[in-house]
Amino acid sequence: MRELKILAVLIVFTLITYIGIEPFAHSQMSPHTAAANFNYDQEDTDLAKVRIEEAKAALAKAEDKLAKKTDDENLAKAVESARQELEVRENDLNAYQELWMQANAIAALEGNAENGAELFAACTACHGLSSQGFESPFDAAMASESYGVAVPDLSLAGTVYDKKFLAALIINPTQALKVSKKFNDENPLPMTPFFGFGEDVNQETADIIAYLRSVAPQNVSGKEAFETACLRCHDARYDALYSPTEKSALKGYMGSNPPDLSIMIRSRLADYLESFINDPQKKLDGTAMPRVGLTKERTEQVISYLEEVGDSKKDERTAVGIGMIIFFAILAFFAYMWKEGVWRELH
Repeated sequence: MRELKILAVLIVFTLITYIGIEPFAHSQMSPHTAAANFNYDQEDTDLAKVRIEEAKAALAKAEDKLAKKTDDENLAKAVESARQELEVRENDLNAYQELWMQANAIAALEGNAENGAELFAACTACHGLSSQGFESPFDAAMASESYGVAVPDLSLAGTVYDKKFLAALIINPTQALKVSKKFNDENPLPMTPFFGFGEDVNQETADIIAYLRSVAPQNVSGKEAFETACLRCHDARYDALYSPTEKSALKGYMGSNPPDLSIMIRSRLADYLESFINDPQKKLDGTAMPRVGLTKERTEQVISYLEEVGDSKKDERTAVGIGMIIFFAILAFFAYMWKEGVWRELH
């Protein structure tokens, strides 16, 4: 009986640790964020509003400290900094609302793929469309030197990327990719906005998207989705995939070399990766990683691919774990019966 009481105490403390303490510690180290939302319009406006509330709270806190110590220059600077941050966040909300108003209008239009093919000729100044016989004029080394990162081939863009995101990306790439903290008027993003050819820019953008969607295959593999969305910056060495961008150039472009993603699934589980791919800023505010803009289906394919590459033994490991639990449960039962039969008289 005493052993059962000891076991019960161990179980209680274990449950307290894993159900109470561990989740609390995790929440402090990695604050909760909303789940991935593939309605990018709503995603951006909701997050912008959250950031505004955070900035307001930070400003109120700074002002409260200054009120208690009015002659402190550092506190005065902190208040001014908080005010500037709030202004930046409010401007972000306005910018996203304007961006998505136009992107939604573009997505609602019926694009003309034939006209889009002619308009896309301007894009081939940088981009390749290898499926249609167009190769980028920039090889990896030239693009690395000129832009800091390899120029993407757009053969799969029409099926890998969300349609509304493509519209936003074409008309305002800096805002759509959410890299305005790094790229601005003084340090412009290599990809320039599309201003059209003098006609209706919204219709022309819709035509380009219609063309990209018309030449893209309906089905792609997880590996193909990964190569399209991630390989310009990230490696997957376990599958012998390496970014074509020169590492030194990429470090200058991003601020640091992006990690190899071979075993990322082991350090960051699927839910985290889905949310991070969907919007890196939501998980890591200020990160240099741009938003990718994948559809939900393609995001799930990329994550499945990372599981195949980095955790191929997951099912086998799970089966072994379950077997070991069953084994120890049976062993514990027979050990208890043996103890009752042999040591009963000692008690």
